[in-house]
Amino acid sequence: MTPHRKFRLLTLLGICFLFLALTDQLNAQEKSFLWKVDSDQNSLYILGSIHLLNREAYPLKKNIENAFEQTNKLVLEIDLRSANPEKIQQLMLQKSASTDGTLLQQNVSNETYESVASRAKDLGIDIRLLNSFKPWIVATTMAAVKLQQLGFDPRLGIDRYFAERAIQSNKPTDGLETAEFQLDLFDQFSAKDQELLLRQSMNEMDHLERNVSEIVRAWKSGDVESLEKHLLAGMRDYPEIHRKVIDERSRRWMPQIEGLLSRGENPLIVVGAGHLVGKNGLIQLLKARGYRVEQQ
Repeated sequence: MTPHRKFRLLTLLGICFLFLALTDQLNAQEKSFLWKVDSDQNSLYILGSIHLLNREAYPLKKNIENAFEQTNKLVLEIDLRSANPEKIQQLMLQKSASTDGTLLQQNVSNETYESVASRAKDLGIDIRLLNSFKPWIVATTMAAVKLQQLGFDPRLGIDRYFAERAIQSNKPTDGLETAEFQLDLFDQFSAKDQELLLRQSMNEMDHLERNVSEIVRAWKSGDVESLEKHLLAGMRDYPEIHRKVIDERSRRWMPQIEGLLSRGENPLIVVGAGHLVGKNGLIQLLKARGYRVEQQ
């Protein structure tokens, strides 16, 4: 082979390898936070949700929309279609208000309370409006207010988006748990855990915009490792809260998910993305049970 022909061959091989590398990269970039799960009887899709998003997150990737079109049932954490907003609001007020007449300042340390008061002022919230509530609802409320100020809206969350799509297409819906169960989950936290949750929320407030932007970026690109790092980083400092809010609920859903796999309903399941990552996440739990699981 002449040097000229050898050079052309090497160049051609180089282009081929570059093409293959770019194809692999593009395929990796096309992944989303969506998995297909197959059993011998049935298959389903499971999608990780971000509960608050901004308008820039839409439109969703085509494979996510296709998963919704190809399935005949939508399963959410809570069945938003049948949930009664007035009843949920009533339950929230009932469970979040202090029942023994004590104020927030009496239920947390001075350091935690001062941090809450400072953050509330930054957010334009009168701390006196929060004083009669339990620490867990103060934590979630202030985080939600901050996120909404940053342009993230629960009405744009993935779960609510598909709940609306299900209504429009008359697709049946179901829930893995109830709103009352979720409220009870937080309400039953010990005084210590409630203060830890509140303190964690206040500590993360300064970095919330950056962290949520990183979470959304990882979610959009299907980057499991990065999303796990950013989504669960704060909770690792509070293992008991992580166990109750994430791990125990994921395990509690498994019998229902396996039931769906054994029947012919072919659903799309949408749950918080934090439930799909980590060694105790649903993806690993399903793999351990022998199901064929593939990220889409």
